Amino acid sequence: MRVERLELKNFRNYAYQSIEFGEGINILYGENAQGKTNVLEALYITATGKSQRTSNYQEMVRTGCEGFEISLRAVSGERTSQVDIRYSREKGKYAEVNGIRRDRISDILGTLNMIFFSPETLDIVKGSPQQRRKFLDILLCQVSKNYLYSLQQYNQLVKNKSLALKKGRNERKYDEIIPIWNANMAKHGGRIAYIRDRTIKRLNQYMKEEIRRISRQREESDLIYRTFTDCINDADEAYYAEKLEIRMREGMNKEKELGQCLYGPHRDDVEILLNGMNSRHYCSQGQQRSLALALVLSELKWIEEIRGDTPVLLLDDVMSELDQSRQEYLMKGLSGIQTIITTTDDHIMGHGLFEKADRYRVISGTVTRMI
Repeated sequence: MRVERLELKNFRNYAYQSIEFGEGINILYGENAQGKTNVLEALYITATGKSQRTSNYQEMVRTGCEGFEISLRAVSGERTSQVDIRYSREKGKYAEVNGIRRDRISDILGTLNMIFFSPETLDIVKGSPQQRRKFLDILLCQVSKNYLYSLQQYNQLVKNKSLALKKGRNERKYDEIIPIWNANMAKHGGRIAYIRDRTIKRLNQYMKEEIRRISRQREESDLIYRTFTDCINDADEAYYAEKLEIRMREGMNKEKELGQCLYGPHRDDVEILLNGMNSRHYCSQGQQRSLALALVLSELKWIEEIRGDTPVLLLDDVMSELDQSRQEYLMKGLSGIQTIITTTDDHIMGHGLFEKADRYRVISGTVTRMI
C-alpha cells in the first residue's frame, strides 16, 4: 500500500495543507510543536478511525473553527482508495470511502493498513495488560471484520453485565438475564480469544527471527498469550467459547459478590519474554527498545502475509530513541515499505540510509517539500 496524497482542513494547527508523499521514506522535520505529529495522527485516523493521542475528536479541531476534514488517497496494487473523515460540533463525525458514506467511523477499518511506532510503543513492552490488549485490538480490527464485530458485541455485553451484576445484589430479576448474556459473551469472547491466540503464535515466530537478528543470535524472545483457559495448538473457536461459558457459570457467585465481570478476553494479557524472563521486570531499556522494534517489524510482516500487501509505517520521533545499530536495523527492514518519519534532528538526513528520502520542512502548520 502507498499513500499518495493527504489533505487537511482546520485539523489541529493546520488551516489547509496538501501533502504528496514519495513511495519510499518520507521525512517530516522541524522543531517541536510545529505540527509534524499532527500529520501522522491524521494519517492514522484514516486507517483506524481513531487518534493515537485522544478519543475526543473535538480536541483535534483547529482553534476558532467548527470542525475539520481529513482526505486521503492511497494506492494498493491497481486499486485506488479515497478516505474522507469529517467532524463538526453540530453533526458529529462520519466517514466516506470512495464517495460512499459509512454509518460508523469503524466501518473504514480494513480499507487502509498503517502501523504507528512512537516512543510510547515501548509501553506495549513495559506497560499494563490493557496497553497490550489495545495493541492487539487495533492490529486485528484492521484486518478482520469478524474480529471487529465480535469485539464490539463483546464490549457492549461486558458493559451491560457489569451494570447488572451491581444491581443484581438487590434485584433478583437479573438472575435470569445474566446466563443469557453469558452465552452471548462466550460466543463472541471465544472468537476473540481464538483469533488472538492464532495471531500471537504467528507474531511470535516472526518476532523470534527479528530478535535473533537484532541481537546477533545472542538473545531469544517469546510471546505467550494469557487468557481465561489453556491455549492448545489444535484448539478451535468452539473450544474457547465452551471454556469461557463454563468459567463464567462456575464463577457467577464470585462475580455477583464483587459486582464485576471477572472472566473473558477483556482481562487477557500477552507476556513478552526475553531469554525466558518477563520483559516488564527484567529487561534493560535497550532490550525493551529492541523488543518494541522487533514487534513492529513483525506486525509489518504479519499484515503483509494476511492482506498480501505491505502497510504504511508511521514513525514518530523514534530515531532519537534508538542507537545507531538499531536505527540501521530498522531502516534495512523497510525496503519496499512506504515510511513516514518525523524528527527534530535534521542531521539524520545526512545519514546514508536517508539519502534518497523525500524531505518536508514543517513550520507552524505549514509543510513544504524540499527539493
